[in-house]
Amino acid sequence: MSADTSELDALAASFRKIPAAMVPKVKGVVAKSAVNTKNIMRKDASRSRHFKQLARTINYDIKEHGFGGDGVIEAEIGPTGGGSASLAGIAYFGTSKPGGGTVRNPEDAMLEEAPNFYEFAFRATEGLL
Repeated sequence: MSADTSELDALAASFRKIPAAMVPKVKGVVAKSAVNTKNIMRKDASRSRHFKQLARTINYDIKEHGFGGDGVIEAEIGPTGGGSASLAGIAYFGTSKPGGGTVRNPEDAMLEEAPNFYEFAFRATEGLL
């Protein structure tokens, strides 16, 4: 007895193409959310009376690599370089002495952007399955 599995074979082939089709779409979503998060963090820092110079040091970098057979796309967002960027820890978390800790935690910027990220990701991957 034999069966025609050509349609199942075609469906399986389509499923195997999905990860490759998703990479550029998801990379765009990560980049857009990284820009938005960077802008939130810059706005938070620029509102600080003592740490507004930190705002111009906040940037992002997109990294793409593999892990366990899966593609990983991530954004690293925060102060970079020396100078004002070296004050980031004090600006965000303060010290044992009074002062500092006056700029909103970067995690709050990420949480603020999260709903947008999910919406962008949903839209970008819609129709791939």
